Amino acid sequence: MRLFGIDLAAAPGYLRDGWAEALRWPALRWLTPDEAVRVFGADGTESVRQGVSARRIDPPAKVRFVAIELAEESLLRRSLSLPRLTDEDLRQAVELDVRAASPFAEEDTIWGFDAQRGERMRVEIALTSRKLVERQIEALGPRLGGLQPELWAGGERPFVIPGYGEPARLASARRMRLALFALLALTAALLGALAVTPTLQLRERALEALGKREQLARAVAPQSQMRDELTRLGDQIRLLGAASERRRDVVALIDQITRQLPDDATLTRMEITGGVVRLIGQADNAAQLLQTLGANPAFRDVRAPSGIAKAPAGGKEGFTIEFRVDGEGKSP
Repeated sequence: MRLFGIDLAAAPGYLRDGWAEALRWPALRWLTPDEAVRVFGADGTESVRQGVSARRIDPPAKVRFVAIELAEESLLRRSLSLPRLTDEDLRQAVELDVRAASPFAEEDTIWGFDAQRGERMRVEIALTSRKLVERQIEALGPRLGGLQPELWAGGERPFVIPGYGEPARLASARRMRLALFALLALTAALLGALAVTPTLQLRERALEALGKREQLARAVAPQSQMRDELTRLGDQIRLLGAASERRRDVVALIDQITRQLPDDATLTRMEITGGVVRLIGQADNAAQLLQTLGANPAFRDVRAPSGIAKAPAGGKEGFTIEFRVDGEGKSP
């Protein structure tokens, strides 16, 4: 089956090859740390290398992997120049070349290769006899410490001839890579949690404060209602008090005016508006009444705006007298 020109059956292989290629990038090499390997040379020397390389290092406390660097005289080397291929296609191309070039029987032939990738691939191949290799392993047996050795084709860029002890080292590298991935994922999760936590805490605190505010509002609702009611009653009491005060002032004013009136005087109307008092009525001597009111220090600007008129019937004088007093009132 094909989708957009891609063979879906081959898709897993493309992904696997892409991942293997990515792990060879310098930026991602740290994801596959090279472990120390104790290497036994064909000349009898012994060294510790940093992974599959010619780089010698100081031996750590424990070296878990061993390798045998095969003698050059036991190897048949070949070089190929190929176009860029996937890992699987490259392996098949090398296998075909080995079958055609090997002087050994097919079941006795073991081989490995190293590919340098560029616009074209330069491939170095090494093949040898299984029987020769097994004799060399047997000769080194006591020095191997019971470990299954890897087989290396030496040189400036050593490479593995597979089929012996390399699976243990590769499995260890995979475990280390998975552990690093897990550590990276955990670190990313922790960083994400650290970034999100302040926001979540603020939101939680805001919701908690809102909930407490609503609880407080419900708790103080009766008190608030009572306070409003008391305020309203207080306002009414103040209004009633002011009205009562004004009424007392009016009553006192009427009493004072009444005391000033002679017995022969009669009021037909009295108005108190804005501190101005108007008296309308009759008296035997309205002029004397005007003088009496004017002599009272509580009354100011006493006057008769329309003069004094003689009543035709009873002989009494009609009067309209106005004056000012402190305070305000209305006629009762």
